[in-house]
Amino acid sequence: MHPKPHFERLALYNRWANRRLYDTASALTDAQFREDRGAFFGSLCGTLNHILVADRIWLERIEGSGPKPSSLAEILHDRLDDLHAAREAEDERILRMVQALPDDRFETILAYRNTAGTPFELPFAPVLTHVFNHQTHHRGQAHTLLSQFGLKAPVIDFVYFLLDR
Repeated sequence: MHPKPHFERLALYNRWANRRLYDTASALTDAQFREDRGAFFGSLCGTLNHILVADRIWLERIEGSGPKPSSLAEILHDRLDDLHAAREAEDERILRMVQALPDDRFETILAYRNTAGTPFELPFAPVLTHVFNHQTHHRGQAHTLLSQFGLKAPVIDFVYFLLDR
């Protein structure tokens, strides 16, 4: 299997799942969106911002340009509407980035520095897998937070994305 179509599918899934999650979150009040519920990043606001922050950090490492948040807990947008717009833009950026990757890039090593400045080198394709896996992990936390507010959290399993297509 060529890796590029696989990662393009993951980018499309990522956008699909994020849209479903944000559509459900739009039913929350501003206070609920910001309420600390004891999640790893506190609130739904903190959790969704963290996903965006991590995506921007990784895409800056991959592309060599773009926004570079300074903290994994940085709140880039404290209003859900603004965060939703930024998420949509980032999902499109991720999709464009994957589509533009030359086939041989998946066999390369990505050299980068973490947020503390420590240098690392890792195989590119597994790093890209991490980008999508990281989102899935924290979307699961956001899913739980939505359920805690009594909302019917959306089905966002990958297989349902495949069936929806």
